[in-house]
Amino acid sequence: MSEASDAGPVVDELVPPIVRSATWEETWINVTAPALFGLIVAGIWQWKIQSMLPWGLPNPIQGALLVMLLLSPLFHYFLTDQPMNRWTEYALGVALLGGFFIVVWLMGVGGFVCGGYIAAIVWVAISTSWWRFHLPPFRSALWHTLGVNMGAFGGAFLVFFW
Repeated sequence: MSEASDAGPVVDELVPPIVRSATWEETWINVTAPALFGLIVAGIWQWKIQSMLPWGLPNPIQGALLVMLLLSPLFHYFLTDQPMNRWTEYALGVALLGGFFIVVWLMGVGGFVCGGYIAAIVWVAISTSWWRFHLPPFRSALWHTLGVNMGAFGGAFLVFFW
C-alpha cells in the first residue's frame, strides 16, 4: 500500500454557505431610491413640463432617464460604495441602457412591451439576485436605470390618469 491510501480522507465535510437575505438598506439603495426618483421626476414632468413641449418629446419617462444621466455623478456617489473616480463607468451604464430605453419609448404602444413589461420582468429578476454581489459601477448603473425606468413609467401613468 502506498502512503496516499493510508492518509485517510483528504476532503473534510463541506459546509453549506450561509444564505442571507437583502437588508433594508440594500433594498432602499438599489430598488426603492431609483424607482422613487423615476416616479417623482416623471410625475412632475407629466404634470408641469409635458404640456409645454411642442411635439411632446421627450416624454416623461425619457425626461426621467435624461435627468438621471445628468445627475449620474450624484447617483454614483449616493447609491454605490465605489470610489468617486469611477463615476464615468456609472455614467456609461446609465447612458447605454438609458439611451436604449429612450429609443424604445419613441415606439409608441410597442414601447409598452419592451420598456414596460419586459423591463419589469428583468428588473424584478435582477433585484432578487444582484444584491448578493459587490457590483462594479457599470452593473449598478444598469440596475438603477431599470429602476428609474419602471418608476418613471408608474409616475407618468399615475399623473396622466389623475
